[in-house]
Amino acid sequence: MKLLGIETSGRVGSVALSVDGRIEEREIANAREQTERLLAVVDELLAGARLELTDLDGIAFGRGPGSFTGLRVSAAVAQGLAAPSRLPLLPVSSLLCLAQRALRSERVEHSVACADAHMGEVYWGEFELRDGVLRAAGPERLGAPADLIPPSGSTWVAVGSGFAAQREALGAVLAKAQRALPELEPAAQDLFPAAAEALAAGRASSPDKALPVYLREHTAWRRAD
Repeated sequence: MKLLGIETSGRVGSVALSVDGRIEEREIANAREQTERLLAVVDELLAGARLELTDLDGIAFGRGPGSFTGLRVSAAVAQGLAAPSRLPLLPVSSLLCLAQRALRSERVEHSVACADAHMGEVYWGEFELRDGVLRAAGPERLGAPADLIPPSGSTWVAVGSGFAAQREALGAVLAKAQRALPELEPAAQDLFPAAAEALAAGRASSPDKALPVYLREHTAWRRAD
């Protein structure tokens, strides 16, 4: 399977290419570079693998929640690449992607993934490894730090920028975590497990239906940006 992945929901963006399980990934340092360099990085990865866009089986992208500008860029680029090539699009939760990174890099099997939503709010979701697959344990949410209720009855790890941005407000939540990984950002290669599963199950999207998930009204994001 050959998949391209684009993740620009957070502070650090990335693009990854998976060719039969071999993964190459490039980071894009900031929001401005994400806008300016995204297509060039895609071309670089494809050229390095000696592939054309039409050789791919699908394009995965982080659908959010996250930065309005970042989500808009990744979705637009993914749609623009997929439409003429008729490639299936595979939107993946950016919070799931973050939890997947914690699983890959730190072997975290139960996490609360939390991203800074600015305006005094955070995005969060709970994720657990079940039968070898990382699954959401509930809905993704947006709210004040006081709204985040930690899991009970089992050990879990706090993951993501929300725990850094709202460290003081989330102090009581962090005290219940087994440990905290506030420095982790979602990475494009961590889109691939969910994307491959969706592709195999026939759950790919057409370009016109593969949309970002903001969890917040666009007008509010315009004020924040």
